[in-house]
Amino acid sequence: MLIATYFVFKLSAQENKHAFFIESEYMVGKVVPNYLNKFPPTRLQQGLAVNIGSLKTDSNSTWAKYYNFPQTGISLFYSSIGNEKIFGDEYSIMTFVAFNIFNQKEKPIYFKLSLGAAYFTTYYDSISNRRNVNIGSPFKWSFQAGAYKTIVEKPGMNLKLGLIFSHASNGHTQLPNFGLNSALLSLSAQFYKKDLTTYQLTNEVVKPEKKSKSRDIGISYGLGLHEYGDKDGPVGGEKKLVHSTSIFTGNTINHHFRWGLGATYRYYDVYYYQITSRKLTDYTNSPKKYASNVVVHANAELLMGHISMNVEIGINVYKPFYKQYEKDFPLNKQFEGYMKFKSYFKKGFSTRLGLNLYAINANKLPKHNFYIGPYIKANAGQADFSELSFGYIYRMN
Repeated sequence: MLIATYFVFKLSAQENKHAFFIESEYMVGKVVPNYLNKFPPTRLQQGLAVNIGSLKTDSNSTWAKYYNFPQTGISLFYSSIGNEKIFGDEYSIMTFVAFNIFNQKEKPIYFKLSLGAAYFTTYYDSISNRRNVNIGSPFKWSFQAGAYKTIVEKPGMNLKLGLIFSHASNGHTQLPNFGLNSALLSLSAQFYKKDLTTYQLTNEVVKPEKKSKSRDIGISYGLGLHEYGDKDGPVGGEKKLVHSTSIFTGNTINHHFRWGLGATYRYYDVYYYQITSRKLTDYTNSPKKYASNVVVHANAELLMGHISMNVEIGINVYKPFYKQYEKDFPLNKQFEGYMKFKSYFKKGFSTRLGLNLYAINANKLPKHNFYIGPYIKANAGQADFSELSFGYIYRMN
């Protein structure tokens, strides 16, 4: 994740050498409890961020022009969570993209997405910090989504107010892993060399005269890491690899937005280990078969030069060992009403979120392209494993 973030910064620098900004940001808010049974008390959460990025002004950039020249860059984030003994402090580095959602030229409203990696100074310990089931390991994924309103504009500077949802999770690589959620208010000051109007080339989305579409096919291999258990344990289990092979086809619209369909075969080493080491008679006749998972999925991908953000939603066509998982963690079978529906939803749906780093600028629609990217895969909304994915795409037209 840190490698991908580094490349985003380098590529942004190469694409736009003169339209840089630096932004200081102060945040205040509260941790949002994600379970009701004796959640640790917290004071106000406070955070500081330095955002370094570019104001997209390149009229030759198809995706930037189509989205009215969004802002991209990296964010360095520090937060005092509000309970130093249990939760400690958070340090994050994230990539971000911010869209002018109503295409306003004066005092616009931005929607900002950030994704990266976080380090926590305090995490779960079975002896000294048993109450911290939210943060099971020092390194985690970090995600933020926020809406920002520009309240003051002056030559070379503007002020913004923001409302942010912040989330951190280690992707089920080490338990416990409830994750940490926060709601934050933000005040930020953004500084750049010229008057803002020189960067905002238009106040209307630049639509192409004729809609372009290209079709592609591809294949990818993912290597994930998973610890067997529910989000609250058991703790200290052996970590095993998850192998994923996918085939997919897609359409790229106007050189910048890609959507497609695909299928994935996934093999869990940890499921095979559970079957063979525990001699689970319902599965021992074919442990490799029962350690397998087949998913059909759809995806949406925003192409931003060499970098993209990709979201995948799928249906588990075949995942037989999940039945044993529910036996091992019987609370999943005691849900009634809404919670029982949530359990079925988690069993049936697969989600995946990550970044891709392309060898060739994806907006140029090359005939052949390769990518590498970090991903977090989930059962509906609950983390399943973290993954590094390698892929190849062949453009057919």
